[in-house]
Amino acid sequence: MQLISSLCLSLAFLAVSVRGDLHPDCVCNNDGTYNWRLTIKACTEYNNKAYQWGGSTYNTPTGRCDAAANSQIAGKEWEAACKAIAQQGFQCVDGQGTCFAEPDSVRGSCSK
Repeated sequence: MQLISSLCLSLAFLAVSVRGDLHPDCVCNNDGTYNWRLTIKACTEYNNKAYQWGGSTYNTPTGRCDAAANSQIAGKEWEAACKAIAQQGFQCVDGQGTCFAEPDSVRGSCSK
């Protein structure tokens, strides 16, 4: 009985933990600075993963990745998308070629 109670408590904690990391919109930062070129590709990367919390779309006027209707963006998974794009490559600031970033210098930043 104690094992079942512990298991239920653990699952409830996990559900609250994940729910607490859900956001309406996010961006990618490189060395603490917002990077739209990373953000736009990470938004596509995140959306293509088809997470249980729903999809995302890049919002050009705001420069943020917005959760799709009736969806939210999971912070941990968002940051993973930012780091993946840092390694895969993204448009250089001059629009010429592909640039890369050190994944350890890339962070996801989301609204509360």
